[in-house]
Amino acid sequence: MLKGLLMTLRLLWVVNLLTGALYYFHVAVPLNIHMYLGFAITLVMIMIGVMGLRSVIGLAIVTIVVGISLPVIGILQLKHLAMPDLPYVQITHVILGVAAIALAEITGKRIRLSAA
Repeated sequence: MLKGLLMTLRLLWVVNLLTGALYYFHVAVPLNIHMYLGFAITLVMIMIGVMGLRSVIGLAIVTIVVGISLPVIGILQLKHLAMPDLPYVQITHVILGVAAIALAEITGKRIRLSAA
């Protein structure tokens, strides 16, 4: 199950990164597709975090927190559209996205190593 979740997360992450970049450069990609993919990524990250609560508690909690904070920061961008700090919120969102995939991969590897 863990391998399937990680493969799903990888696919969702790449597609979501692509849709986010296309939306940023004003290509005809609806924002709601990017948001739905982001919520799916959040659910997968929460599932990976819950799976890790037995073996890697600290990493699992951080994975869950980053997974939840990613859409929160993403939605926060909508409130900052006319403000000068929008680029900082966008950069934070991208950095969290990269951290999310890294944390999920590390947590998945540690879960596999602890099960062996």
